[in-house]
Formats: sequence, structure tokens, C-alpha cells
Amino acid sequence: MNPRHTSVAARVVAAVAVLTVLAAVLSGTGTARHVLLCVAQAAAIAVLLLTGRREASVWRWWAAAVAVLSVASVVGAVTDSWPGPLQGVTVVAAAPLIYGGLVRWNRFRTYVSDPGDWLNGLSAVLALTAAGLVAQQWFGILPPTWPTIGVQLWMLTVACLVILLGTCAAVAVIGGLVRDPRMWLVLLTLAGLIVLSTGLRGHGPAEVEGARALTGWTAACVAVAVASTLPRRTTPVAATSQAPAIGALVVLAVAVTALGLDTHRGGWTVSWYAVAAILGISVRMVHLVRELAHLAESRQQALTDELTGTGNRRALLRELDVLVEDGRSAALLLLDVDRFKEVNDRHGHHAGDDLLRRVVAAARNALPADAVLTRIGGDEFAVLLPGRDECQAARIGRAVHAAVVAEAEIGISVGVRSSLAGAVDPDRLLRQADTAMYSAKTAGGGVSVYDSEVDARLRERAGLADEVRRLVRSGHGRMSREVVLHYQPQVDLTSGRVVGVEALVRWQHPTRGLLPPLVFLPLVEELGLMQLLTGHVLRRAATEAAGWSHDGVPLRISVNVSASCLAHPDLLPLVDEVLAHSGLTPGRLVLEVTETTLMADPDLALDVTHALTRRGVQLSIDDYGTGYSSLAYLTDLPATELKLDRAFTIRVLTEPRTAEIVEATVALAHRLGLRVVAEGVEDEATRDVLHRLDVDESQGYLHARPLPPADLVRWLTTVAQGWVVAPTGADTRES
Repeated sequence: MNPRHTSVAARVVAAVAVLTVLAAVLSGTGTARHVLLCVAQAAAIAVLLLTGRREASVWRWWAAAVAVLSVASVVGAVTDSWPGPLQGVTVVAAAPLIYGGLVRWNRFRTYVSDPGDWLNGLSAVLALTAAGLVAQQWFGILPPTWPTIGVQLWMLTVACLVILLGTCAAVAVIGGLVRDPRMWLVLLTLAGLIVLSTGLRGHGPAEVEGARALTGWTAACVAVAVASTLPRRTTPVAATSQAPAIGALVVLAVAVTALGLDTHRGGWTVSWYAVAAILGISVRMVHLVRELAHLAESRQQALTDELTGTGNRRALLRELDVLVEDGRSAALLLLDVDRFKEVNDRHGHHAGDDLLRRVVAAARNALPADAVLTRIGGDEFAVLLPGRDECQAARIGRAVHAAVVAEAEIGISVGVRSSLAGAVDPDRLLRQADTAMYSAKTAGGGVSVYDSEVDARLRERAGLADEVRRLVRSGHGRMSREVVLHYQPQVDLTSGRVVGVEALVRWQHPTRGLLPPLVFLPLVEELGLMQLLTGHVLRRAATEAAGWSHDGVPLRISVNVSASCLAHPDLLPLVDEVLAHSGLTPGRLVLEVTETTLMADPDLALDVTHALTRRGVQLSIDDYGTGYSSLAYLTDLPATELKLDRAFTIRVLTEPRTAEIVEATVALAHRLGLRVVAEGVEDEATRDVLHRLDVDESQGYLHARPLPPADLVRWLTTVAQGWVVAPTGADTRES
């Protein structure tokens, strides 16, 4: 059924229940009243079962309680009499069900289960019953004509109601239900039942008192049913302390023990009730102590780093919150162990764990007594220094750095940031200390104090990184608009003809304009997105080169490939897809890789490059002479091209030794069957020297800057007949 329809039905049935109770009150004391009370109780059960809200289990427990209470009314209707002691039995039997409903109300609304503990309730009922029996012996609350079982039943009934009222009040306070009208109606109902029960002490006709009791309990059942239909008012929930529970149990244990020992006045019946209560309280105390011990251990573990024994991030944040509340100043050191991943990779995690413990021991030796050392990440630590300014914190940071280097034999990067009294913002303090630590890390280690200008640059870089991530992951549409390719011609030094072009990526940023690769490519690599970008560049470049070839300008197209792309398992399938879809002849595609890229994983590089050349794709070793590859390794590579780095080209005119190195390199490359391309050629004199040194091709601003596709096509028309490219003016900027 629709929840809205269920709610309306519950209200209608509740109204019927209220009217039925009123009719029972007006009907006298005969069978009609019994029947009407049975109808009202049935309606109350229906309402409680129809209530479809988050606390539905609460109302189901109370529906069961009403069902138990209705037994007396049913028996009365069948026998046409007032059920007498059966009424008290049903009340005592229904009490645990009512208590169960309260317990679940509490557990739905709080982080603690007390007073939702059956031992608490049972022990308290037994204790109050024992106290009531003693009071009966002393003061004669009930008529002496009442049988013993009747007295005990009355005492149990009142005790149950008192404990239920106390539990209800506790749930209201602990569970944040003080403003909930449902809770207030239940409280008033329980209080009314206590007044009703204490008033029924055999001073009037049994039939009248029985009718009054049955009617009162039926009215209470209907009131609870009405409460279930009222709107809920929520308030914030907060965890509570166990101290009140412990205090109440201790007081109760002492009082009940005194009652149990007073067998002279209370008799053995009181003693049995007291002993049962003491047993319940004792068991509850054992459980409570165990819970507290476990809670203390859990809290300790929750604030402690298991590996190093320092505090953890939670402990640091708690200490920062204390400083905020006290309005004190503080400084924060953020420590990061240098080359920790290298230690883990080379020597295993056991060695890494041992290193972290040595770092902690060394740092503690250099820290003041009031410093709070915490581990907040894998190899990252934070030191909170209460009451320190930036100069003092930097001095302590340098002492910690020196101690760790000397004792743990490992470098660390330390970031320092301080906040004035009353201005400690935990999140901001952590972020700025992290910025300072990053500055120290990029400088090669040591201690770095927070710098707002560096922070601004890093935040700008982080913002650009977010834009890069969105761009590369946006798909083909946006990349086609914003990721553009410019092409720089490669010219044969003997014939002067254009024989190839190198594809150079640019980002046409919507607000920043055209961005060069050095601005965003490092971010693409850091974000692990280089394979996606390379795929886009390869597809665009191959498609455009195939178009030029179709138009009668068959040029080689060179595309740079990073180390991450060379090692990526999808590189070979990507190349196959690009060649198949573009129609480009494999021999016209040149993949450029640097020496550093090849040496990152030499065995893998050899496998991949051989697989590429088997497909007919050419391989170019870019930036040759700036890396650290060996000549022996060079002989194993299936390369077809060697690109001289700009660092050699710009000095070949002025440094004879550089010219000799270039000449030897060219001779070696030719012996290995490689063509040599010189980058960064900016003037005719350099071109002529390179030609005399037998360099095959040149690339640089002498011939042309990197050009958009349309501009390249227009430029090519000036050299399509084999003309030597005329100088366009020297430009010292890198391409």
C-alpha cells in the first residue's frame, strides 16, 4: 500500500479507537463495555501495525503488548465478568514488550544502547518490587486481606510502570526525542497508568476497580496508537556517557543488598526478590566494566598508529581542535621521508616499516617535550608544536631533519607553517604545511617554510591539472576542438626538399589561449592520462599525413611517445588501429622516443620497438646525446633515425669539440644505417656546417616555425617544386 494511504488509514482507525473507548466509558459495566474495549484494543493494534515510518519496529513491539493486554478483555467478554488477577498478569507479561519497544526507539535514535539493556530493566523491576514489599510490611499500603500473590502482583505492576516511565524519560533525553510529541504522549500515558494503578488498592468494589483498570489500560493502548500517527520532530543526536549508568547500578546494588539482608522485616519473599535483583545487577556490572575496558582500548587504538606507536591523523585533528577551543597559537611540521618507495621496492615492506620506526625514534630525540608527533600517511608525519612561531618551528624542523639524516640514515622533506593565537584553522594549517613540504621535496629535501607565492602557483597548477583531467577524459569532441597539432618541417640538407614533419601538440585553452606542451604535458603524465592523449594525437597526425600523401605530398610524420606510452600494453593495438583507419603507409609513421624513455625498462623497450619495426613503423631516437644510453645498447635497437639534440646544434659553430662529437656521432649513425636529423637549426651558417659534417636532415626556425595544418599546406606550396627553403629569420625560442 502507498505510504501516504497507509498513514491516512492509520489516522482513521485511530479515530475509531478513540470513539470506541468513549463509548465503552458511557456503557456501564456490562458485557457491552467488554466488547467495546476489545474492539478499541483491536483498532489500536491495527493502527500500530499500519504505522509505516522509520521506527515501525517500535510500534510492532507495542502492538504485541496491546495484544497481550487484550486477553483480559476477551476473557471478560466471554465470561461476562471482570478477570481480576488476570489483568495484573497481562500487565506484567506486556511490560517486557513495552520495554522492548522503548529499547528499539532508543537504538534508532542514538549511538548507545543504554537503557536498552534487559538486565537493567529486569533488575530494577525486581529491586523496586522488593522495596515495595518492605514498604507493605512497614506501612501497610495494601489491605491486609489481600492474598500474598495479589500483593506481589500489584507491586510488580507498579514497579514495571515506574521503570517503563523512567526508561521512557531516559530515551527522550538520550535519544534526542525531547521535542517529539509522540514521546510526550507516551510519557503522559505511562504517568497516568501509575496514578491509576496506585489508586486501585482494594478500597472500592472489586467489580468497579476491575472495570476502571481495564478501561484505563485500553485508553492507554489507544493513546499509544494515536502517538504513532503524530508527526516526528527530530533533534541532533549525541553520544552519551556511561557514568550515570554506573552510578545508578552502584546505588541500586547497595540498596537492594540492604533489603535482602533485612529478612526480619521484609521476610524471605523480599530476600528472594532482592537476591534475583542483585544477580541481575552483578551480571550487568560485569558486562558494563567489560564494555568500558573495550571502549577505552578502542579509543586508544583509534588514536594510535599501530606501526610506529605515534598518534594518527585522528589524534592530530583532536589536538588541533583543542588548540582552537583554547585560542592558542601553534606551528605544524609536515615530514615526508625521501625515497621511501625506493626502499620498499628494493628491500621489501619489512625494511620500510623498520625505517619508519627509526625515523620516529630519531625525530623524537630532537623534538621538545610538548610536541605531538603523529603519522598521518604511509611515509608522512606531522608534528604539532603548541605556542611556537614560525622561526622557532623552523629551528625545530632543522633539528629534526639533522637527527633523522644522522640516526635513521635517510633524508626527509620538512614543511613548516604556523598560526597565530585564535587563528588556528586545522584544514588550512595542514594544507599550507603540505605546500611547504612539497616545496622542500621539489628542492631535493631539507626544510621549507610556507610561502604564499609558491602556494598560489601550486594552487594554480592544481587547478590546471583539474582542467587537464576533464579535457583528456571528455572524449573526442572536446579534444578535437582544444587539442591542436602544429607541424614543423624536416628538410633534406642535400636536396633542400621537405621530407617530413614533426607533430607538436598544443592546447587551445578557452581562456588562457594557446598553451605550449611544457605547460600541460607534465600534468598529463602525472595524472596517468598520456596514453589517451597520445592516442588522440596519433589518430589526428596519421589522418592528416595520409591526406597530404593522397594530395601528392608524401611526407613522413613524426610523433613523440613517452615512457609510459611505450610501456603501455595498448600501444601496439593503438598503432595497428591508427594505420588501419587512416590508410597511412606504415613506413611514413615515425615514433620518436628519448634515450631516457628507452632506458626506463631496456628489455621491454627492445621488445616493443622490434614489434613496431616489424609492422614497418620507423623508430627515431630523440634528444640523442643528452641521456645515458650506451653505444652497445644502441646497436640492439631497431632504430632508423637519430635526432641530434638542440644542445649540440647551437654550439657546433662556436665549439670545435662539439663539432667533432657531432661528426663522430654522424659517422657512427651512418655505419649503423641510421639517418641523422639535427634539431634547432636557426641560421644558414649552422645548416652549412651540419651539411659539411654529413648530417642528413635539419629541423628548426631557419625553415619554419611549427605551423597549424592549413598554414603548413600553404607553406608547402612554396617548396613543392624542390626549391631550397629560404631563411625565415633566426628565432632563439625552442619549438
